Amino acid sequence: MPASEIHILVLAGGDSKRIRTGSPKALLDLCGRPLLDHVLAAAEQLPAASRTLVLGTTHREPIEAWLAAAGRGEWRVAVQESARGTADAVMAALPLLPDQGKVLILCGDTPLISPETLSFLVEQAGGALLTAEVADPTGYGRILRDEEGGLAGIVEQADCDEEREAIQEVNAGVYALDLGALRRVVTGLGRDNAQGELYLTDAAVEVLQETEGVIATLVEADEMMGVNTLADLADASAVKRAEILDHHLSNGVIFDDPGSAYVEDGVEIGPGTRVMPFCVLRRGVRIGAGCAVGPFAHLRPGTVLADGAEVGNFVETKNAELGERAKAKHLSYLGDVTVGARANVGCGTITANYDGKRKHRTVIGERAFIGSGTVLVAPVKIGAGAMTAAGAVVLRGRDVPEGGVVAGVPARPLETKHASDA
Repeated sequence: MPASEIHILVLAGGDSKRIRTGSPKALLDLCGRPLLDHVLAAAEQLPAASRTLVLGTTHREPIEAWLAAAGRGEWRVAVQESARGTADAVMAALPLLPDQGKVLILCGDTPLISPETLSFLVEQAGGALLTAEVADPTGYGRILRDEEGGLAGIVEQADCDEEREAIQEVNAGVYALDLGALRRVVTGLGRDNAQGELYLTDAAVEVLQETEGVIATLVEADEMMGVNTLADLADASAVKRAEILDHHLSNGVIFDDPGSAYVEDGVEIGPGTRVMPFCVLRRGVRIGAGCAVGPFAHLRPGTVLADGAEVGNFVETKNAELGERAKAKHLSYLGDVTVGARANVGCGTITANYDGKRKHRTVIGERAFIGSGTVLVAPVKIGAGAMTAAGAVVLRGRDVPEGGVVAGVPARPLETKHASDA
């Protein structure tokens, strides 16, 4: 089906009560990105004529603010005024959708869904329903099949009897449906169920039966994992972290202890780099080839390590650029700093980048040697080949020239003796 006839609809109208944080579930962090971001990013891999997001009234404002900040203006927002069920959420979006075409419907709390799976569903001529076989089906709608294996119905958890509770094939909450048929069917739904809600599952079954849609069953059930509680978020995060680590391992990155490394989505690491135990690498960090990181290093956004750079024990970096073979091996904070190639940053060095109002940058030149316990009060520049003595405090604006040596508190230049002076 051409992209001009495909419309994507993401349902994220819940009130987030079960997570008990007071904040929107959609914006919870999952490996460096909001939960909803994972879903939208997967959907954006598919060409489509329109993209619509259904929000509830409780958390509409912060989610819309995030959409704007993230540059996701292509997503139109429909508002579900009251939580009357998933079909009601779809009805809230119908005024933004055309009369004909195909709509891909997915939930905003399924962050592991893949673009490949979504693309497969959209390509099915009569539409499709996504299911999975799971060991513990608790909380999911059960798939009912007829004698020929076709779709006979979907029964929500609250409406299951003992026999149906034992069914292990469950509804993933992802559908590709004919828009015209959905419009007609959804308006005739009733609320004769345990929750008194308008179930999208009822409409989906009728539409798929009418259009001879298919049932697509996932081989890997993790894709349909929904996040309703913080425990679910932890489970989804563990799966995503494993995917991230597998990606880096397959690209030649060495992890001494993969289980203790926390690497967020969107970190770049070159081949031959070694990541030692208990490191945290935040989204946006870029690490070259042949680097060494850790143990117990924390690399925050904006950190860039050139090939062969080393960041060691208990070093924290933020907006820090380290040149080729530059080293900061022990107990240092490097914030808003550029470190030149082959420079050495001694143990306990601090770039004092914040003056209480603004952040300022420090520049350390190539081959510079920063003595242990040095405090560099930004903005300040340390020239190429320059040296600070242990414990020096270099005040803001008191740049150290190329090849210069400073010591003391505050740091002052030291005159160096030449061989002819001896």
